Amino acid sequence: MSADQTSIVPFYQPPEERRNASVSVTDYVMMEVARRIIDGQYAPGQRLVEAELTQDLRVSRSSVREALRRLQINRFIRLEPNRGATVATPSREEIVAQFRVREVISGLSARAAAERIGLPGHRQIVQQLLRDVDEQLARNLQTSHRPENGRFHRAINEMSGIADIGSLLDQFNFPILHTIYFRDLSHERWLQDMSDHFDIARAIYHGDPDAADHFAKRHMHSMVDIAVEIAERLEKPPRAKSRL
Repeated sequence: MSADQTSIVPFYQPPEERRNASVSVTDYVMMEVARRIIDGQYAPGQRLVEAELTQDLRVSRSSVREALRRLQINRFIRLEPNRGATVATPSREEIVAQFRVREVISGLSARAAAERIGLPGHRQIVQQLLRDVDEQLARNLQTSHRPENGRFHRAINEMSGIADIGSLLDQFNFPILHTIYFRDLSHERWLQDMSDHFDIARAIYHGDPDAADHFAKRHMHSMVDIAVEIAERLEKPPRAKSRL
């Protein structure tokens, strides 16, 4: 079953981009609540009361209810009978389980792409991916990593020839962790991502399914400890700002 694509929460946006005429009320509520969770304004386990959100955001209750439904699909919150909405933070066990599935799917995608490298245009696509990695490193384009990362993995998924493999990966993801990862990305981690992308693309280019599978799985496995650290950080109350 594919994910409800209308429900996917857009990734973190700065304050000036949050509300404009082209964004529906429900989308605005969804993005604003997601932002507050990511920024620590809403703590893990905290209840989100529909009436309070309606008053605070000055929107209808139906818009809040639909936004919460979408946020649950994206694992930002949990909706529980007789309790309503609460902020969700994935446990270590949930994160490890999700990434084990993502490892398998990512490895399969890279393997299939390597097996199909001889198809018209595929080798040229991978050559461009390798050139893009070199250019990003040469120009130190760390701030462009999120869209470039998405483009890299989409290209491999499309070359795999496996229908909906990208949607399948989305189903085994925690958008809140994904968003914070790119927002707080360190230079060292960015360099590691670039190295991983180079290894994956090179293996695909040379038509080596075993190596492509290995490097893709290694890349995904390396994310586990980072995701757990982010989840643990979310559980800590934010520090009070100094008045000095």
